Amino acid sequence: MSCKEPLVSVCVPTYNYARFLPDCIESILRQTFSDWELVITDDCSDDGTSQLVRRYAESDRRIRYIVNERRLGMHGNLQRAAESGKGRYLKILCADDWCAPRCLEILVTLMEENPNVVLGTCAEIHTDETGRPLRQQFFFGKPLSIISGDAMLDRMVRGEGFGGNSSFFIRASAFREIGGFDLDLLYAGDWDLGARLCRVGDYLHTDEPLFYGRTQAESSSSVNPKKLWDVIDYFDIPGKIFQPRKFPNRDWRRYYKNSMLTTARYLVNIPIRYWRGDREYAHNLAKVVWKHGNLPLGLSYFPIQALKRAYNYATRKPSWGRSLPPESGMGTPVNWNNEFIAWDRPSGQRESEMKKSVGF
Repeated sequence: MSCKEPLVSVCVPTYNYARFLPDCIESILRQTFSDWELVITDDCSDDGTSQLVRRYAESDRRIRYIVNERRLGMHGNLQRAAESGKGRYLKILCADDWCAPRCLEILVTLMEENPNVVLGTCAEIHTDETGRPLRQQFFFGKPLSIISGDAMLDRMVRGEGFGGNSSFFIRASAFREIGGFDLDLLYAGDWDLGARLCRVGDYLHTDEPLFYGRTQAESSSSVNPKKLWDVIDYFDIPGKIFQPRKFPNRDWRRYYKNSMLTTARYLVNIPIRYWRGDREYAHNLAKVVWKHGNLPLGLSYFPIQALKRAYNYATRKPSWGRSLPPESGMGTPVNWNNEFIAWDRPSGQRESEMKKSVGF
């Protein structure tokens, strides 16, 4: 007799992150929601990851450990983790990040109540390498936002993103329908995946921070300024997403508006980086914009983009969303008893709003 499949597959790709994995794994073991499996795919680590994860797997049968026969790279390892998940939902979690205790409980509830939604995300508690909270970010301004897929694609055109991999909570059937991650991309696979998911369904976001995103030098989100892989992807991905496009259909308008805004944004960045002393970055950015950007449209919008950047700088207004300082009670991962006080038991207005939004 086969065992009952879990409702949620937590998918953790890793490579030489043994020093961070205990925080990641412990956060899943401490979830208030228990119908999960934890799938850890190891991209041929040589730092003790195998011994560490095997000890956890021996103590809890919900943990599955898969070692790749050869290096697959960031997107390949993410794809294998997600494809190996058996659950109705896939929770992507980078190996150096970790979840708040009610993360799965809240996101499962929201997705079950909204069957047309294929991708859910949440706000983040951003930390330094030691796990010390620095700020809360990726707020949409209300406890729960349910947005049609088309509207999210329009937000994408304006440069408003979906969050990153560790924020993603995906309906597995939709992931399979679109084929998962694009293994040919250089860097921004999560941005591409979010956009393609919004082609087949709707999107939701909760302003409750449900995961901790760690900043550290070897993170996949740390970009080599000489390569500028993220910038290249931000030019190239819309060309793939907004297809088929014929003048003057909606995808045609989306594509050219996005290319105009993206080009103008980076044209403004070039002199700013140069004046700050990042001359190598500015030089390489100019080459990428020349090769991949839409200079006629970008230059036409450049004055407006420059004025917007100056206004945002003067008013300290973020380009999208907003950020807040960390609340008291948010400790480092080694202090598990105190770490999640602010979010495990919300208080005041946040508590009443979140209970109303998620039905608790």
